Amino acid sequence: INLDYVQRPSWQAQISGQKTWTLIPTPECEHVCTALNVTVSKGDIIVLDTNQWYHATYIHPGEISITIGSEYD
Repeated sequence: INLDYVQRPSWQAQISGQKTWTLIPTPECEHVCTALNVTVSKGDIIVLDTNQWYHATYIHPGEISITIGSEYD
């Protein structure tokens, strides 16, 4: 589990396979934010600020997981 130190939030599009994101709030937000798991499948797009959420990913077995993404303003 880690935070990123990038300039902007990002989006990621799942092209094939499945990936589960585990998102855990930073200490500054944990009194109002809750941890969550989000599974993205082929065709899904997730938008998140990896500077603000501790995160880890799990790639599901089966079809190869291919993701594209970019930072945005």
